[in-house]
Amino acid sequence: MKHLNLQDLEQRWSRIERAADATPGVDPWCSGLDWSLSVAHGFARRGKRLLLESEHGAGFVLLGYYLDVERNMFLSGLEPLWGFGSPVIGTDIAGLVDELVDELQQLPEWTALVLPGLPELPSPTTIDMMTGLSTLGPVHLGEGITRQVADLSRGHEQWLAARSSRFRRNLRRAERLATERKVTIVNVRHEADLFDRIEAIERQSWKGHEDSGVTSEEMNRMYRHMVKRLQVRGRLHAHVATIRTDNGERDVGYILGGIRNRRYRGLQISYVDGYEDLSIGNLLQHHQIQLLCQSDLADSYDMGMDIEYKRRWADRAETSVMAIVQRSEQPATERVAPGPDEGG
Repeated sequence: MKHLNLQDLEQRWSRIERAADATPGVDPWCSGLDWSLSVAHGFARRGKRLLLESEHGAGFVLLGYYLDVERNMFLSGLEPLWGFGSPVIGTDIAGLVDELVDELQQLPEWTALVLPGLPELPSPTTIDMMTGLSTLGPVHLGEGITRQVADLSRGHEQWLAARSSRFRRNLRRAERLATERKVTIVNVRHEADLFDRIEAIERQSWKGHEDSGVTSEEMNRMYRHMVKRLQVRGRLHAHVATIRTDNGERDVGYILGGIRNRRYRGLQISYVDGYEDLSIGNLLQHHQIQLLCQSDLADSYDMGMDIEYKRRWADRAETSVMAIVQRSEQPATERVAPGPDEGG
């Protein structure tokens, strides 16, 4: 099994994405590097040391070392915070796992292995994973994460027809009011200072007041990194809603997302306090869906983590599970001390 560093990963980003796309049942977008490396970049200061990465044929195992509250070392994916992506990707899952087991049996430090982002049983991917890993110790399946996904494959009109009559009525009302109040939605995907503009909007929203969105330190690093990656690769989709005032145009909301392999992934959406009556979030989301369909860019809109309001926009839920392996026998050797980049 070949060990690679982060620079090596960047050189293989297209191969890693192809492996993610070829893995049945996983979240392909978040199993790629646009998401996972951006999260790792943003949250790396939380006592986490990057990285053990291994390659096998057309597949990859993307793992990092982490410390729990008792300073025990465990292994998980590059992005273990939410657990959207699968750390094991490729067409030969059984072969990857066999090689991973051989590797982990030689590592003395780790006490547990946590693999999020796996498809629900009876998926062959998860069955192969559990079967192979069982030689290391007991394998337990835990709850993963559920994402809401809108089906855009039949076009905007078919998507809209699948919404409730109340939903469609409220959306028409919001769009009439937006026209009256001179709300404009602007494409800002190519702006050099795009993230600064988004951050300024967020600071005026409830997320900004609570420091729970892109204004928090770690999320700020994460999304700055991700926006740059997506811009460089031509994958970024970003729009800002403006409103005409006596003092000129004012930014009142934004929507941010990325697209790859005909799958649009929503990332963040926010609007300025005091404009709730304009339904800025709904206007931006509907505008994005219309553009994706008109341009024939995406077959699906992955809205991310399951939240009640997203269900009104979505057509299906995609749910993952998490495999947890407790090492059967702890080695006699002393656990390795944290590296200098692990923090306290």
